[in-house]
Amino acid sequence: MILNCKTGGHKDNGRISRLNSGKGLASDERGSALIEMALALPIMMMMLTGIFSFSMVLYQKLQLAEALSAGGRVLAADRGDIDPCKTVTSAIYAAAPGLQSSNIGLTYTIGGVNYGSATTTCPGAGNTANASMTAGGTAQIQATYPCNLTVYGVKFSSCSLGTQIAENVQ
Repeated sequence: MILNCKTGGHKDNGRISRLNSGKGLASDERGSALIEMALALPIMMMMLTGIFSFSMVLYQKLQLAEALSAGGRVLAADRGDIDPCKTVTSAIYAAAPGLQSSNIGLTYTIGGVNYGSATTTCPGAGNTANASMTAGGTAQIQATYPCNLTVYGVKFSSCSLGTQIAENVQ
């Protein structure tokens, strides 16, 4: 009986040599990009959605600050108004169309008199100009607005945006 020394007695020497050379099934890279993308895509989407949610909160903060700035300018020049807080509140609401007016908390301090939290009016006595609005006096407005960071329905944080401005009454 004569053995075939070239094939080593195996009929499929090609498959064994492919496995041994590192080009066979163990090192096949055809699906690796798909698997990497399947693993990385959810993480990237969570990060992008988180960045978007955070940027919405920043946008609300900037809009609140800009509205308060507009209100401060109105308040500084509103000496002689019977109800300056009502006029300024309307100006703040008009300057922040992207914010819900009912959620904006305002606090006015005019000439050292604090009109309390969530106040939108500060009328003068007897249908006259507000006595606290004296020339050279200080008028301050504080505003708060609720926010929350939510990504895909998961609430990460509740927060309260806040800003304030102080103006000299003209």
